[in-house]
Amino acid sequence: MLKAMTVQSVMLLLIFGSIYASIADTQKHYPSIFQAWSGIENRPDIDELHRLAQHDLAFAHPYTLLRIAWDISEEQPYAGLATALNPSQLNTARQRKQELLSLNPNLLLLVEIRCRDARYVSRQNEANVENWWEVGYFPPDSAYWLRDSNGKPVIGWGEDTNGDGKIDEDDEVLGYLIDFTNPEMQNLMVKQAVALDTSGLFDGIMIDWWNEDYATSPVTVDDWSETILTREAELEARLAILRKIREQVADDFLILVNANMRQIPKSAPHVNGLFMECYKSEHAKGYNLDQILQIEKTLLWAEQHLREPRINCLEGWRVVTDYMADLNTRVAERNSTENRQWMRMFTTLSLTHSDGYVLLGDDNAIPAPDHLHNWYDFYDADLGQPIQDRAVQYRAITGLFIRQFEKGWAVYNRSGAARTVTFDKPVTAVSNSKRYSSHEIPDFDGEIFLKNDNNSR
Repeated sequence: MLKAMTVQSVMLLLIFGSIYASIADTQKHYPSIFQAWSGIENRPDIDELHRLAQHDLAFAHPYTLLRIAWDISEEQPYAGLATALNPSQLNTARQRKQELLSLNPNLLLLVEIRCRDARYVSRQNEANVENWWEVGYFPPDSAYWLRDSNGKPVIGWGEDTNGDGKIDEDDEVLGYLIDFTNPEMQNLMVKQAVALDTSGLFDGIMIDWWNEDYATSPVTVDDWSETILTREAELEARLAILRKIREQVADDFLILVNANMRQIPKSAPHVNGLFMECYKSEHAKGYNLDQILQIEKTLLWAEQHLREPRINCLEGWRVVTDYMADLNTRVAERNSTENRQWMRMFTTLSLTHSDGYVLLGDDNAIPAPDHLHNWYDFYDADLGQPIQDRAVQYRAITGLFIRQFEKGWAVYNRSGAARTVTFDKPVTAVSNSKRYSSHEIPDFDGEIFLKNDNNSR
């Protein structure tokens, strides 16, 4: 069990009995798939609880995960100021976690804590909201909002929902910048992390927009040439946040940060994993070799340098053909020959270069909720546990990697050409169910091979 055996966790163990007791005896699946905020769209015959439980790690708002929200009220409706979970929903959350762990004892649940940006609602617009809980993350006049030279809150994030190439302030803005250099705001984050830890419901937190290389506070959302905060000020604040949280939570409380494809050496002693949200600027194209090499380099670094237990999460973005696609079109596009190849490549890259988690999700550019994804049959392969070191080259061929597991092998190819791998006995390729001793793998692709009598989980 990842959680330290505090008094509260002992109480929960008594509540949940054999389900919690069984966790210590289980090991996560390989491949291990994670959920970043949004879930599976191509399995309508499976209910939401079972779709969530197919993943081995998920991060989102606590209500998305366990049907428990932060403790807000009509008198105090601002989620950013809440430092406790809603007590009236605790029993529901405990029951839901029990059900999830009965389906997947390996599932780790992490809650996103807002740090860099959040929903802002002006005082004028607050008066017009239909429901009291539809206000902003902080009060509109709060000192926790980062403001420009005119004292105006600054747009931090938006999405081009109509495809015109710019963020319209009226309806495409999703978040305004938070002043996370403010020590009081940092202390709120710490209190939220402590509340999650002591609840016994969650395994850790996820913090978005983690960056040691440059500032993330642009004066305008469309132009990052000038920032309100300096890189040095932001980095100092980020490290302070990590230190404060680590001082207050259990040693094995998990911290996952979104650093994209960047290394974060100064944060490494406090962080258990990178959420590698692998950005690409052109939604209609895949990744190039330089990007893939950077992904490999960062993933290997994270596997070697971050705090244990490590929970690195690698996400590739699919190729998007129809920018304004509806659900059925999104599901079909994810299942295209091209996207299935990217899915296999990212899955086997993760398997050969890490002991972590992987996902092929939607590109952030499209107007649908970010990170929606298909569940692929390829994910159902059961490799057992790894028994070979990471990133081993097959027969010294540069860019062709193989890793052995208890029940088979993962092979990943970015060598610049199609390659043939040969085994002593016939093995089954998961992608096409072909059983031979030799198999050809295209460039920028990968395959899982199962030994005889090893079936999918």
